[in-house]
Amino acid sequence: MDSVQLAGVALAALLSENFILVNCLGIGTRVEAFHSTTAARRTGLSLTLAMVVTVFFTWCVDFLVLRHFGWVYLRTLVFSLIALLTVFLLRKAARLWPELSHRIDADLASVSTNCAVLGAAYLAAQRSYTLSQALTFALCGGLGVLVVLMSYAGLREEISLTSCPRPFRGPAIEMVTAGLMALALVGFYGLHLS
Repeated sequence: MDSVQLAGVALAALLSENFILVNCLGIGTRVEAFHSTTAARRTGLSLTLAMVVTVFFTWCVDFLVLRHFGWVYLRTLVFSLIALLTVFLLRKAARLWPELSHRIDADLASVSTNCAVLGAAYLAAQRSYTLSQALTFALCGGLGVLVVLMSYAGLREEISLTSCPRPFRGPAIEMVTAGLMALALVGFYGLHLS
Protein backbone atom coordinates (compact mmCIF):
# COMPACT_ATOMS: atom_id res chain seq x y z
CA MET A 1 0.00 0.00 0.00
CA ASP A 2 2.94 2.32 0.60
CA SER A 3 4.02 2.15 -3.06
CA VAL A 4 0.54 3.25 -4.15
CA GLN A 5 0.72 6.25 -1.82
CA LEU A 6 4.20 7.11 -3.14
CA ALA A 7 2.88 6.90 -6.71
CA GLY A 8 0.02 9.23 -5.74
CA VAL A 9 2.40 11.72 -4.19
CA ALA A 10 4.66 11.54 -7.26
CA LEU A 11 1.79 12.06 -9.71
CA ALA A 12 0.40 14.92 -7.68
CA ALA A 13 3.79 16.67 -7.52
CA LEU A 14 4.46 16.18 -11.24
CA LEU A 15 1.06 16.99 -12.67
CA SER A 16 -1.81 18.23 -10.54
CA GLU A 17 0.27 20.29 -8.09
CA ASN A 18 3.03 21.51 -10.38
CA PHE A 19 5.07 24.13 -8.55
CA ILE A 20 5.26 26.59 -11.44
CA LEU A 21 2.00 26.28 -13.33
CA VAL A 22 -0.44 25.34 -10.56
CA ASN A 23 1.02 26.54 -7.26
CA CYS A 24 2.95 29.48 -8.80
CA LEU A 25 5.91 28.78 -6.53
CA GLY A 26 8.86 28.36 -8.88
CA ILE A 27 8.54 31.47 -10.95
CA GLY A 28 11.41 33.30 -9.25
CA THR A 29 14.07 31.55 -11.31
CA ARG A 30 16.56 33.39 -13.47
CA VAL A 31 15.16 34.94 -16.61
CA GLU A 32 17.76 33.06 -18.68
CA ALA A 33 16.13 29.78 -17.67
CA PHE A 34 13.12 30.70 -19.78
CA HIS A 35 15.19 31.58 -22.87
CA SER A 36 17.28 28.47 -23.61
CA THR A 37 16.76 24.80 -22.91
CA THR A 38 20.33 24.41 -21.61
CA ALA A 39 19.83 27.09 -18.96
CA ALA A 40 16.40 25.64 -18.16
CA ARG A 41 17.90 22.19 -17.61
CA ARG A 42 20.65 23.51 -15.33
CA THR A 43 18.23 25.64 -13.32
CA GLY A 44 15.70 22.81 -13.04
CA LEU A 45 18.31 20.30 -11.89
CA SER A 46 19.76 22.76 -9.36
CA LEU A 47 16.28 23.48 -8.05
CA THR A 48 15.47 19.76 -7.79
CA LEU A 49 18.67 19.09 -5.87
CA ALA A 50 18.04 22.00 -3.50
CA MET A 51 14.43 20.89 -2.96
CA VAL A 52 15.37 17.29 -2.10
CA VAL A 53 18.17 18.26 0.28
CA THR A 54 16.10 20.99 1.96
CA VAL A 55 13.08 18.72 2.39
CA PHE A 56 15.28 16.04 3.94
CA PHE A 57 16.73 18.43 6.52
CA THR A 58 13.44 20.19 7.24
CA TRP A 59 11.60 16.88 7.64
CA CYS A 60 14.21 15.69 10.15
CA VAL A 61 14.06 18.93 12.15
CA ASP A 62 10.27 19.05 12.00
CA PHE A 63 9.78 15.41 12.99
CA LEU A 64 12.53 15.17 15.62
CA VAL A 65 12.39 18.64 17.19
CA LEU A 66 9.47 20.89 16.27
CA ARG A 67 6.65 18.36 16.60
CA HIS A 68 8.25 16.65 19.59
CA PHE A 69 8.45 19.85 21.64
CA GLY A 70 5.28 21.45 20.27
CA TRP A 71 7.11 24.23 18.44
CA VAL A 72 5.21 23.82 15.17
CA TYR A 73 4.54 27.57 15.09
CA LEU A 74 8.27 28.09 14.37
CA ARG A 75 8.17 26.12 11.10
CA THR A 76 8.39 29.07 8.75
CA LEU A 77 11.38 30.62 10.50
CA VAL A 78 13.25 27.34 10.95
CA PHE A 79 12.50 26.15 7.40
CA SER A 80 13.72 29.46 5.95
CA LEU A 81 16.99 29.17 7.83
CA ILE A 82 17.41 25.53 6.77
CA ALA A 83 16.74 26.43 3.11
CA LEU A 84 19.43 29.11 3.20
CA LEU A 85 21.83 26.78 4.98
CA THR A 86 21.16 24.02 2.44
CA VAL A 87 21.93 26.27 -0.51
CA PHE A 88 25.07 27.49 1.28
CA LEU A 89 26.16 23.85 1.78
CA LEU A 90 25.41 22.99 -1.86
CA ARG A 91 27.50 25.94 -3.02
CA LYS A 92 30.40 24.82 -0.84
CA ALA A 93 30.07 21.26 -2.17
CA ALA A 94 30.03 22.55 -5.76
CA ARG A 95 33.32 24.36 -5.11
CA LEU A 96 34.98 20.98 -4.55
CA TRP A 97 34.49 20.32 -8.27
CA PRO A 98 35.61 23.46 -10.14
CA GLU A 99 34.02 22.38 -13.44
CA LEU A 100 30.67 21.83 -11.73
CA SER A 101 31.01 25.08 -9.79
CA HIS A 102 31.25 27.22 -12.94
CA ARG A 103 28.17 25.61 -14.41
CA ILE A 104 25.74 25.79 -11.50
CA ASP A 105 27.03 28.67 -9.38
CA ALA A 106 24.59 31.19 -10.84
CA ASP A 107 21.80 28.63 -10.73
CA LEU A 108 22.32 27.97 -7.03
CA ALA A 109 22.30 31.70 -6.38
CA SER A 110 18.87 31.98 -7.99
CA VAL A 111 17.64 28.84 -6.25
CA SER A 112 18.50 30.29 -2.85
CA THR A 113 15.78 32.90 -3.29
CA ASN A 114 13.28 30.57 -4.95
CA CYS A 115 10.07 29.97 -3.05
CA ALA A 116 9.62 26.47 -4.52
CA VAL A 117 12.33 25.17 -2.18
CA LEU A 118 10.64 26.53 0.92
CA GLY A 119 7.20 25.68 -0.47
CA ALA A 120 8.11 22.02 -0.94
CA ALA A 121 9.41 21.79 2.62
CA TYR A 122 6.38 23.53 4.07
CA LEU A 123 3.83 21.52 2.06
CA ALA A 124 5.51 18.23 3.00
CA ALA A 125 5.42 19.15 6.70
CA GLN A 126 1.89 20.50 6.55
CA ARG A 127 0.62 17.29 4.97
CA SER A 128 2.47 15.12 7.54
CA TYR A 129 4.28 13.11 4.88
CA THR A 130 6.59 10.30 5.90
CA LEU A 131 10.24 10.73 4.97
CA SER A 132 9.89 8.66 1.80
CA GLN A 133 6.74 10.56 0.78
CA ALA A 134 8.39 13.93 1.49
CA LEU A 135 11.48 13.06 -0.56
CA THR A 136 9.31 11.72 -3.40
CA PHE A 137 7.25 14.91 -3.30
CA ALA A 138 10.39 17.08 -3.47
CA LEU A 139 12.03 15.00 -6.21
CA CYS A 140 8.95 14.80 -8.43
CA GLY A 141 8.08 18.43 -7.73
CA GLY A 142 11.55 19.44 -8.86
CA LEU A 143 11.29 17.24 -11.93
CA GLY A 144 7.93 18.87 -12.68
CA VAL A 145 9.61 22.27 -12.53
CA LEU A 146 12.36 20.96 -14.82
CA VAL A 147 9.81 19.72 -17.37
CA VAL A 148 7.92 23.02 -17.33
CA LEU A 149 11.08 25.14 -17.66
CA MET A 150 12.41 23.05 -20.53
CA SER A 151 9.03 22.90 -22.28
CA TYR A 152 8.53 26.63 -21.98
CA ALA A 153 12.06 27.39 -23.17
CA GLY A 154 11.60 25.03 -26.12
CA LEU A 155 8.24 26.56 -27.02
CA ARG A 156 9.71 30.04 -26.72
CA GLU A 157 12.50 29.14 -29.13
CA GLU A 158 9.91 27.65 -31.50
CA ILE A 159 7.73 30.75 -31.31
CA SER A 160 10.65 33.02 -32.13
CA LEU A 161 11.35 31.00 -35.29
CA THR A 162 7.83 31.15 -36.67
CA SER A 163 5.99 34.17 -37.87
CA CYS A 164 3.56 35.51 -35.31
CA PRO A 165 0.98 38.26 -35.84
CA ARG A 166 2.36 41.64 -34.75
CA PRO A 167 -0.07 42.16 -31.80
CA PHE A 168 0.99 38.82 -30.29
CA ARG A 169 4.75 39.29 -30.54
CA GLY A 170 6.81 39.50 -27.37
CA PRO A 171 5.23 39.17 -23.92
CA ALA A 172 1.71 38.62 -25.29
CA ILE A 173 2.49 35.29 -26.97
CA GLU A 174 4.61 34.26 -23.98
CA MET A 175 1.65 34.78 -21.64
CA VAL A 176 -0.65 32.87 -23.99
CA THR A 177 1.88 30.02 -24.08
CA ALA A 178 2.17 29.92 -20.27
CA GLY A 179 -1.63 30.02 -19.96
CA LEU A 180 -2.09 27.12 -22.37
CA MET A 181 0.52 25.07 -20.50
CA ALA A 182 -1.29 25.76 -17.21
CA LEU A 183 -4.64 24.80 -18.77
CA ALA A 184 -3.14 21.50 -19.90
CA LEU A 185 -2.38 20.62 -16.26
CA VAL A 186 -5.78 21.70 -14.93
CA GLY A 187 -7.20 18.44 -16.23
CA PHE A 188 -5.02 16.57 -13.75
CA TYR A 189 -6.12 18.66 -10.76
CA GLY A 190 -7.29 16.48 -7.90
CA LEU A 191 -5.47 13.40 -9.21
CA HIS A 192 -4.37 11.38 -6.20
CA LEU A 193 -3.92 7.67 -5.72
CA SER A 194 -4.99 6.52 -2.29
